[in-house]
Amino acid sequence: MSSFTKFKLPRPQFHSTTLTAWAALWCLIALNLPFWARVLEIRPAASMGDVMYLVSFGLLAFLVINVFLLPLTLLRPLTRPLLAVALLLAGLASYFVYAYGVRIDKVMIRNVFETDGVEAGELFNLNLVVYVGLLGVLPALLVMRVGLIVSSWRRELAHRGAALGLTVLGIGAIAAFFYQDHASTLRNNRELRHLLVPVNYLAGLGSYVGEITKPELPYEAIGSDAKPGAVWQQPDAVRPLIVVLVVGETARAANFGLNGYARQTTPELAQIPQLVNFTNVSSCGTSTAISVPCMFSDLGREGFSAEKARARDNLIDIVSKAGFDVDWFGNNTNCKGVCRAVPEIRAVREEHPQFCIGDSPCMDGAMFGSFEKTLAAPAGRRFVVLHMLGSHGPGYHLRYPRDFERFTPVCRETDFSKCPVSDIVNAYDNTVLYTDHLLASTIRSLAALADRADTALLYVSDHGESLGEGGIFLHALPYAIAPDLQTRVPMVFWASEGFLDRMGLDGGCLQAGRGQPLSHDNVFHSVLGLLQVDTAARKSALDLFASCRNTRIKAEGVSP
Repeated sequence: MSSFTKFKLPRPQFHSTTLTAWAALWCLIALNLPFWARVLEIRPAASMGDVMYLVSFGLLAFLVINVFLLPLTLLRPLTRPLLAVALLLAGLASYFVYAYGVRIDKVMIRNVFETDGVEAGELFNLNLVVYVGLLGVLPALLVMRVGLIVSSWRRELAHRGAALGLTVLGIGAIAAFFYQDHASTLRNNRELRHLLVPVNYLAGLGSYVGEITKPELPYEAIGSDAKPGAVWQQPDAVRPLIVVLVVGETARAANFGLNGYARQTTPELAQIPQLVNFTNVSSCGTSTAISVPCMFSDLGREGFSAEKARARDNLIDIVSKAGFDVDWFGNNTNCKGVCRAVPEIRAVREEHPQFCIGDSPCMDGAMFGSFEKTLAAPAGRRFVVLHMLGSHGPGYHLRYPRDFERFTPVCRETDFSKCPVSDIVNAYDNTVLYTDHLLASTIRSLAALADRADTALLYVSDHGESLGEGGIFLHALPYAIAPDLQTRVPMVFWASEGFLDRMGLDGGCLQAGRGQPLSHDNVFHSVLGLLQVDTAARKSALDLFASCRNTRIKAEGVSP
C-alpha cells in the first residue's frame, strides 16, 4: 500500500464548549454582513471612541450568539449534529437576510412552517445553493468531522458551567462599561435583534414552538345570538343578496393608481361609478398568517394572537350562524384556519389551462372564473370570500397573463440580485393591473344581476410589500419596525343601487369618508353591518358603514 493511501487528514479535537465558541465566531464574522452594515450605519467608525464601541458591540454580539448555541452541547452525543444543523439553518437565515433584507422573528418562522412547497420553490435559485453551500453546508460538515474530547460527566458539567458563567460574566461586564451606549442603540434600533444570525431564528423558533405546544385555550363561542336584522323583515327581503369579500395578497396602497400612484395601475376600477376607494387603511400584520385570521376576528390588532383566534368564533362562523350561505374560494396557500366552518373551494387546474401553467400556482383568473360560474342563478342570502394569490412574490411575473404585461421590462427571476429594481417594480405593478381587471370584471358581473339580486363587493389586501426600499424586499417584517409600504393596504367598496337602497346606505356619505383612518380591525364589524347581522359581537364604532345608514333604516329600528 502506497504512503499516499495511508495519508489521513488530522482530525482536530475540541471540547464541546470550544467548538461552540468557534461556531459562534463563524456566525458573527461570516453570516452577519447585513447586521454589521446596519451597525456601521448607526455608528460609523469615525473616531477611536467609535472603534472601541464597535469592538465592544462585536464582543457582546459574539457572547449572545454563544449563549444561544451553548444549550446544544447539553447532550454530548448530539452536540455535533445539533451544531451542524444550527449552522446549516444559520446559512439559510443569513441568505434571506442578505438577499431580501428580511428580519426574522416568530412571525417569519410561522410563515416558513405554513408555506407550501410550490411557494417555497419560487425562492430556490443558484445563488441560494452557492451561498448556503459555502457558508452553511461546508462549516456544518467541518463540525461533523471534528472530534470531541471525552471527559467524565463531572468535568463536562464543569466545562459547560464555566463557559456559560464566563459568557454571562462577559455580557455583564460589557453592559457595565458601555450600558448607556448599547442600551440606546438596541432600544432605538430594534431591528438589530432580528438581523443577528443565528439568534434571530433560534429565538423565533423557540417562541413559535412554545406557542404551538401550549394547551389550546377553552373555546369561546361568540355571536351565538347572531340573526338577520330588521331589514330582513321588509317585503323585499326575499330578493337574493350577494356580498363578496375579496381578500387581496401583498397589494400595497402606494402602488394603487386610485391612491395617486404615478402609474395608472387601476384603470378599470377608476371607470366604475359609485366605487369608494378608502385611502388610509392599515393592516393587522405584515404576513398572511397574521393578517387573514386577524381581519376575520373580533380581537383587533392589539388584542390578536393566533392562539386566541383559534379558540373563538370568527366572521365566517357568525355569518353562518345568522343563516347566510357562505362560500370560501381560495387561490392562496390555505385559509389559515379561518374557513374551518365551510369547505374551501379551489379551482380545478384542468379546467383553467390558460391560468394554470406548468407547476406554478394558478393565476387568480382561475378562481374568479370558478366563482362567476356560480352567479348564473342567484338565490337566497349569500356571503362569498375570494382569497387571492394577488401580488405574492418573489415570482411576480407568474401572477398575471402576458396580456397584462403593460409595464416593461420585467424581472423574470425570483433571485432579485439578477434584476434592476425598476424591473422588479414593473413586474409587481403588472400584478396590481391584473388585480384591477379581476375586481372590475367581478363588479361588472355583479352589476349585471341588478334585475335579479342586490350585490356588493368589498376588497382589502392582507398586507403590503417592500420593493427594494432601504434594501428590503418582500414582507413579514416585525410590525413595530415595518415600513408603511408593508402595512398600508388598498381597500375599495362597490354596491349596486338596489343594495344601497335596501340597506339604507348613503353613497355620498361613504365617498366623503373615504379618507378616514381605517384598518383590518374594521373588517369584522363592517361586514356584519353590511349584511345587517344583529349580534352583540358587532361594535358599531368599528363598522365603517354605520355612520352612513340613512334615516329610513334607523327609523325602522335597525341598529347602526
